[in-house]
Amino acid sequence: MNYNVGRPKKPASLKQGRSETKKQLKIREEQEQRLMGNTDMVKNVPEYLDPLAKAYYKYLITELEISGILTNLDIPVLEQTADALSKIRQCDDILNIEGILIEQIDRYGNAQTKEHPTVKTKMQYMNLFKALSGQLGLSPASRAQLAGMQIQAKEEEQDPLLQLLKAHS
Repeated sequence: MNYNVGRPKKPASLKQGRSETKKQLKIREEQEQRLMGNTDMVKNVPEYLDPLAKAYYKYLITELEISGILTNLDIPVLEQTADALSKIRQCDDILNIEGILIEQIDRYGNAQTKEHPTVKTKMQYMNLFKALSGQLGLSPASRAQLAGMQIQAKEEEQDPLLQLLKAHS
């Protein structure tokens, strides 16, 4: 068995056939479609999320719905992404009130200026969001690639020569 440890594979529909043949990509795309699962529960906003995270969840669903890529299997990633965005906002609210730097008294009674502990918490949630958003295709590069592939697929559908070649392959 081949267990790839490197970068996760892109969906077959986003590939351009450099590392896999068109036939291999078509087979993989069909398999990915079978594995996608249902979409009936994606719009159900989880009750355990705080109000802001619920709002982020609804926003993510609305914005990603047009892509047609979300399924029930994506719910945990959506929940965690919405929660991370809510926590980042909470950190921002704290930092806006208390400031990035705070004064602390050390054990000898000396005042020292230190970074607010919330800065570290915010960075942890920012890193989590970065990882999760990559899985959902939320980066500008991911969206641009998806859009480019959709345009290319549409052009190929309309190209009579490509249609003729596909019919004979």
